[in-house]
Amino acid sequence: MDVSLHDIAYFLKVAAGALSLDGSTLYYIVEEDGNLIEDHWTGSEVKDKVFIASEVKSSPSAKYLLNDDTRRVFFPNAENLLQCAEYDDSEEAWSAVSLQSEHPLHMHPTSPLSGCFDNNGDQLIFFQDPSGQLQGIRIERDGECTPVPPLPEFQQSKLVHTAYEADSGAIHLLYIGSGNQIVDLKWVPGNDEWDESIIPGSGFANHAITNFTITSTDESEIGFLAVSATDKVVYIDPQGETSELGQLDKKRFAAVSSEECAAEITRLGVKLVKAAAGTKNK
Repeated sequence: MDVSLHDIAYFLKVAAGALSLDGSTLYYIVEEDGNLIEDHWTGSEVKDKVFIASEVKSSPSAKYLLNDDTRRVFFPNAENLLQCAEYDDSEEAWSAVSLQSEHPLHMHPTSPLSGCFDNNGDQLIFFQDPSGQLQGIRIERDGECTPVPPLPEFQQSKLVHTAYEADSGAIHLLYIGSGNQIVDLKWVPGNDEWDESIIPGSGFANHAITNFTITSTDESEIGFLAVSATDKVVYIDPQGETSELGQLDKKRFAAVSSEECAAEITRLGVKLVKAAAGTKNK
């Protein structure tokens, strides 16, 4: 399917999402009446709704990770405990994965979730604990959880963050810091520390960002696409220039940017959605 600007903008508003491996369907994760549901969007209609889990919190954060071997969704339950569900192709259904951790995986009630695969195919999931501190865990196929190296110490409610594995193999955890600048925490697996830097450019200016994602896993050409609390869609290009693309009204997107800028985002559509879910481009 062609991924439109409308699809991309809505992708930033829902709890999580991914593009099917065959490229025919966008998976949108939504909450309906306390249930977590996977909507199958074909570009013209919701073709199917698949149940994932019950007793989830209203308007939950979630993270969808999808590659050739793994299709998992991470989310908090009503008690703010991290949960995992995995899709079984043979059963055509989602089932719970038991996360085995030394300590309960409690999340802050307002914490977003972010994550990516590492080069071993394990999942890395990031969230804020009840104190507001960022935590990261590695999750193996059997659900065993181990911590990643400690992240910088700070407490802030509802820190907006995203994560990706770069083409180089480095792990990047990005969050919106003071002045609406993007802070980049970089970890090379095998090392014990995170390197911190500020992404050059004007950041997200005066926009109160609620979610953002990368446009590429190539560190040299990375840009960012975001949605604000007022449903404005904002783009930071690889040169660090910030522009407002338009306004999202429910599932409809009204562009205000130049045709050239809109065309650039549409061109990046499939690449962007795949990068957000850790799906490699082939």
